[in-house]
Amino acid sequence: MKIAIIGGGFTGLTAAYELSLAGHSVTVLEKDQHLGGLAYGFQKKGWAWHIEAAYHHLFTNDYHIISLAKKIGLAGKLIIKRPITASMWRGNYYQLDSPVHLLLFPGLSFVAKVRTALLIGFLKLFPFWKVLERVHAQTLITAVGGRNAWQVIWEPLLYGKFGTFAPTIAASWFWARIVKRTPSLCYVAGGFHTLVTALQKHIEAHKGKIYTGTMVSSVHKQDDGNIAVTWNGTSGVFDQVLLTVPTPFAEKIMPQLPEDYTSSLRSIPHVHAQVLILETDRPILNNIYWLNVTDRKFPFLAAVAHTNFMDTKHYGGKHLTYFGNYLPQNHPYLSMTKKELLKTFLPYIKNLASSDKGFRITDSFMFVGPFAQPVHQLLYSARIPPVSTPIPGVFMANMDFVVPWDRGTNYAVSLGQHAVRAMTSPAVFTKS
Repeated sequence: MKIAIIGGGFTGLTAAYELSLAGHSVTVLEKDQHLGGLAYGFQKKGWAWHIEAAYHHLFTNDYHIISLAKKIGLAGKLIIKRPITASMWRGNYYQLDSPVHLLLFPGLSFVAKVRTALLIGFLKLFPFWKVLERVHAQTLITAVGGRNAWQVIWEPLLYGKFGTFAPTIAASWFWARIVKRTPSLCYVAGGFHTLVTALQKHIEAHKGKIYTGTMVSSVHKQDDGNIAVTWNGTSGVFDQVLLTVPTPFAEKIMPQLPEDYTSSLRSIPHVHAQVLILETDRPILNNIYWLNVTDRKFPFLAAVAHTNFMDTKHYGGKHLTYFGNYLPQNHPYLSMTKKELLKTFLPYIKNLASSDKGFRITDSFMFVGPFAQPVHQLLYSARIPPVSTPIPGVFMANMDFVVPWDRGTNYAVSLGQHAVRAMTSPAVFTKS
């Protein structure tokens, strides 16, 4: 079959890899000049490795993407370490990534610590996530973990990420966040760019075509059953099309998508990801990899010191720190230039700095990921339609389809594999 895949993130690339391996003629069309979506990596002069536009790591139980990496020959590129995760409380940082550190944390009473341990233990052992789709996360956390832990640990993080949507978040989303966490984390030597490049080479080795800087303007189901795709003034005819772009973009390029298919997806709220990366001569955070910024007076949700996870030698001896946010549409930060955002953030970043010697900024970068985080509200899974749309030969799979798990490259890979199973099922071939 001739198959067009719209979008060159990990869902699209995984699908392209699997389909080309099976002998199908695959064409990947990506509007940006690079592949990888939010996991795309960039490299500046003097760096040996790429770094992601938005902070990325893997949990050691991210089996889909780890298995894929091994399958394409990258087993030796997987690096596993146990970096420090900490939370801010009353201006100080406390490691909170183990039962011992929870016990030592002064921000909770002894009873609150016990209840927090019970909450985490319950979620780790409870397998029936669909039951939790009917309960708000705040309700579950306060009922089991108590008000003290809610106010000190969970409330600032939930409201920091989802803002006014926070009270509507389903407990199933929170369950997934707890269940998936592992103390040790995994990274790909050279950055996720290594994995993207390897996938690209495998796709092209199996005669797949990949076009970047390619804006698809229309996808149209023809009367003869074929699907016409137009991009950059060029048209092609395909047997199948997989749309991996956000739903609003998919609807724009293919208005034939039925209202009853897209309406439930359109009802899902989203927040956009925004990341400011600073390259500095000294570390901003000493030892800590991930700092949850629970003081909501701060203009960002997390500080992620990438070079407290991976060695500075890969980045010209410089230190790299992310400052990340999830923001609703039309938030003023989203219209700021990098210079304006840095001016807003810098007093707070200086306040975070662990060293009395301070730091000097040698470079900075800013990235925005539109529709990066769907908001998982009650009965979220009921809003997700099959990847097979009502239009024969047209399939759709974007981050909205990932449930109950949070967005991430592991689930982008899993979703791509799921889409391939739908596209190559006997029923589909019979229709063709």
